[in-house]
Amino acid sequence: MHSIKGLVIYPGLIIGRARKLEAIDWDLPTTHISPSSVNSEIKLLENVINSLAQEIQLQLRELKDSKEEKDILNSHLLILQDPELISQVKNLISQNLLPAAVSIQQVFSQVQEHLKNLSNDFLAQREVDYRDVKHRLLLEITGQQQEILHNWNPEQIAILQEATPSWVSAFARYKVPAYCSEKGSLTSHASILSRALKIISITALPELWKLVSENEKLILDGLNGKVIIDPDIATLQHYEKLKANYQQQEEISISEQDVPIQTKDGRRIKLSCNLDPLSDLNEPTKLNADGVGLYRTEFLYLGKDELPSEDYQFSIYKQVAEFIAPHSVIIRTFDLGGDKLSHLIPSTPEDNPYLGNRGIRFSLSHKDIFKTQIRAVLRAAIYGKVKLMFPMIKDYQDFLQAKEIVEECKTELQKENIPFAQNLPLGVMIEIPSAALCAEELAENCDFMSIGTNDLVQYTLAADRNNSALAEYYITHHPSVLKLMKLTLQSAGKYGKPISVCGEMASQPQYVPLLIGMGFKELSVGTTAFLRCKNIIRHCDKELFNLIENTDLDHIDSIEALIFEQLKPYYKF
Repeated sequence: MHSIKGLVIYPGLIIGRARKLEAIDWDLPTTHISPSSVNSEIKLLENVINSLAQEIQLQLRELKDSKEEKDILNSHLLILQDPELISQVKNLISQNLLPAAVSIQQVFSQVQEHLKNLSNDFLAQREVDYRDVKHRLLLEITGQQQEILHNWNPEQIAILQEATPSWVSAFARYKVPAYCSEKGSLTSHASILSRALKIISITALPELWKLVSENEKLILDGLNGKVIIDPDIATLQHYEKLKANYQQQEEISISEQDVPIQTKDGRRIKLSCNLDPLSDLNEPTKLNADGVGLYRTEFLYLGKDELPSEDYQFSIYKQVAEFIAPHSVIIRTFDLGGDKLSHLIPSTPEDNPYLGNRGIRFSLSHKDIFKTQIRAVLRAAIYGKVKLMFPMIKDYQDFLQAKEIVEECKTELQKENIPFAQNLPLGVMIEIPSAALCAEELAENCDFMSIGTNDLVQYTLAADRNNSALAEYYITHHPSVLKLMKLTLQSAGKYGKPISVCGEMASQPQYVPLLIGMGFKELSVGTTAFLRCKNIIRHCDKELFNLIENTDLDHIDSIEALIFEQLKPYYKF
């Protein structure tokens, strides 16, 4: 038995057998073409490009609800119709006398290699898109067959070295329930599509391809982010019970979708959703959520060919505000930098980007781009209940600088006679220890606060949350983290300011009773975790509050005993 830890793309639990899907080993011609064959090879290239473009356009017409899949297909269409790229392929055919298939392979591979060497998350994702388009072109031109999925067994789990949008789309068509991959990221096009199509998936699993054998028994634990290879009988029995329990809890959660979100002893808890521009705006309404507690805007910058204009952003924010009304939506200004960099914004490579120019620092150092966003939010805020939140705030001075830019934008809009919200609430994300230690001054001056636990844990414990080698150091419930959260909660309470938890901690079942018991009355969670969290909240009672109040939160062992033993009845029922 062997267990590998990875990143959950879409949660769920499945027990099955591995089916490895290998990349095609292309059998391309090795001889040069004759000068007399150049025109026919170029014609072949054009026919293949046109055929694939028509196929993608047909897929776009057939799609109804999946905005994500449409966006990804459109990006592939743009690659396919890139005149410079196609010109390079034609030049290899006409000048180097290479067959069309070989020319496609060489040109696309050079672009992929160039993108990979730029060490940029956005461009790394684009590399996969170029590979995907190349793959589809070569399938078309060579007549080779991709792995056949029509005979898929529902108990099989797809094993990939790296998922691509084409693979994920095929999984949806052939009802492949789950996959896991060795390489990947949370923000890749394949991952975005997996969430949209609700395919259980885990990525970033080290040495998965080498460790898993064809038809080997597997447990894909998309609740805790791990894959268990060749489980023993005890582990298998444990997961069979867990799976049955999970399915039962899901059914209960769905059946109680319309009941109030409150604890057993009647304490009302505000439960909202985390969304981004790629999310389905219908989800919060379907779930009866209390609005959007975190609307991530950086995806407006990632994966685009030009910077989003003020009018474009205004249209997006206006749509969200109107859709979520009468509930509120908290728009977070773009959180670029670190692992999220846009190729559209010039930036100097940093040795340690997580401690570098990111979040509000990035915004303040790109004031023109920042003002474009703020103006768009101010204009959209008159169409609903909008709040604006700044990420990566270190102290009151950071907040003050951002607030001054907001005032500048108001003055500009007023002079231009453009309608805007005069009293836009401004808040801060508490995700740096210094911000938590300065929480009282921040609470006195801002309108609301939200704790981003992902980065707060990372910066408090000096443990990169994306480094699997440091997993044992990345302890979400470490006493130091909880003390900073409690300090922030007390500061918000002193000045009567709303405070929520919007990081992954709020979406994880074992931590929900802890947060409620500590006194947090607002949580913002991923849409896939919403009903589960709601059900847990409804099991919280007066005994829970007494238990946490009387527990020593200064020692890791006592906290672990609390969460994984004493609180278990509240999140495992």
